[in-house]
Amino acid sequence: MTGDRKTLDAAHDLGRLLLGHHGRYRDGTLQDLVTDLLRDRHNRRGWIVDAVNGSLLVRQKLAYALRLEPRRLWSKAAFPLRAAAVTAAPRPLSLLCPTRNRVDNLNAFLRSVQRTAAAPGRIEVLCYVDEDDPALPQYRELFDRARGRFGAIGRCALHVGPPIGVAEAWNRLAEHADGDFLLMANDDQLYVDHGWDVALDQRAAELTELHGDSVLCLYFDAAQYPEGGCDFPIVSRSWYDTLGYFVPTIFQQWEVEKWVFDLARRLGRLYPVPGVFVEHRHYQDYKAPFDDTYQRHRMTRGKSIADHALFLRTEQQRVAEVDKLAARIAHGRRGDRRDTKPSEPLPEPLAGRARRHYRALIDELHAGGQPRAAADCADLAVRQGLWVSALHRPAELHRELPVRMDYDPADFWFTDRLADRHEAIVEELRAAPIGDRLLPEGGREAGTDHIELYRDGTWTASADALPVLRGVLDKIPEALLFPGATVELMLQHPPTRQPACCGPGNAHLRVEFGLVVTAGSGIRTGDRTRTRTDGGCLIFDDGLEQERWHQGTGPNAVLTFRVPHPDR
Repeated sequence: MTGDRKTLDAAHDLGRLLLGHHGRYRDGTLQDLVTDLLRDRHNRRGWIVDAVNGSLLVRQKLAYALRLEPRRLWSKAAFPLRAAAVTAAPRPLSLLCPTRNRVDNLNAFLRSVQRTAAAPGRIEVLCYVDEDDPALPQYRELFDRARGRFGAIGRCALHVGPPIGVAEAWNRLAEHADGDFLLMANDDQLYVDHGWDVALDQRAAELTELHGDSVLCLYFDAAQYPEGGCDFPIVSRSWYDTLGYFVPTIFQQWEVEKWVFDLARRLGRLYPVPGVFVEHRHYQDYKAPFDDTYQRHRMTRGKSIADHALFLRTEQQRVAEVDKLAARIAHGRRGDRRDTKPSEPLPEPLAGRARRHYRALIDELHAGGQPRAAADCADLAVRQGLWVSALHRPAELHRELPVRMDYDPADFWFTDRLADRHEAIVEELRAAPIGDRLLPEGGREAGTDHIELYRDGTWTASADALPVLRGVLDKIPEALLFPGATVELMLQHPPTRQPACCGPGNAHLRVEFGLVVTAGSGIRTGDRTRTRTDGGCLIFDDGLEQERWHQGTGPNAVLTFRVPHPDR
């Protein structure tokens, strides 16, 4: 009797899943059912998933032969007529594609990009694969042969790293991207319409002309979405540089794209690229087989509900991000004005006092969540001749020194010494009393703590338990032997974001050495955005505007100090 009951239950589950081929019978309970079956795949009920996946593969092949391939051929035949009306210059484009255990899917995706782009040579496809991916050898083989298989694409690059989740993988890839536009991509996409890249060029050119700036968020739209729907955001370089990230990492998955599109809607900068169809072979639409990758990253309604609740709680954070983008837009418009000339510089010491007051006011406005007002003040100060750049605002200004957004750590002898002693310093730090703050389960409130280790020519009591760190820095005289030298330990407990601010002067460079770095942290200096690395140094002009954040899961520890400017 028990066996009969199990057989009936299995038949019932199979029937429910097969009915899902009709949209009328798809609901959230099917998602939960598939999750249970995938977890039980190697036991008695695994055959159900295999049977349903067989039907999905048949459906997928039919869709390609009867719907997608005819559309591709028709769009290619019609492309010369559409291209004749295009006046926009081609832009470099970056497709960002995390992938896991889907080598065949990625191969199909790359093939679709190459076959449908009118100018594939200006396109780069960056892919992130987890270092524990069972298909990693096959991915390496695919990319080793990429030049032969996908030679028309400008660059195909494989990035292998620790499992950090899809959102953080998109961000990691964005850091390596060179394109004017960053396109969210997935290994379950197929590009269908020929000349999609030219359509993006033309749309971007029209919108840039309309707005006078390039702060844009777009999406491909061929009427495949319900009214008001959109998918896979495309953001401009200006958008990315302003926010310092491609997508937020606070969600498990579901609300990542919704965050980006919500910012764009609030800003009034969300636009479709009409007439371009990109097939999304999503399991929920019965366009792809159910596999372990979907279970790993997406499936379960509970996670979906938790993500949506978090999205609702973070409205004020999204409002603050929109303000940053709006400030960038306003700054760009002011920068285009031809009738505004900088005033003659004020005489010293009046200029020095004015710079100190302006710097304090601008930093206070940033701290109060008023980036637009802060940008207005910075622009006014530039027009009054106090600074040359609104993003470089040292109170103690040395005009003879060049302004550079960053420096190569390899040009500084002491970075090798820090790297060599990195593990010993971290071991010592974890054993010290303050090491408790680096425990993931430490229960610390979100925020950033600054622990002073050195000031006024002496080490502080907080440095007593850190003899290895002290010994390393004692042998770097540039860090300690000048008036006002300080050494700090910065502890970041996520989620945290420090307001933008500038250092006191440009006579020194800021050095930030990542002792303990987890995914989700970064820094913007001026108009450059970078991610920290474990055991890596960032070096930049301390007079630049600096904004730091950590949206990951574990605490970070960063050693920070200054050294004299090399051109003094």
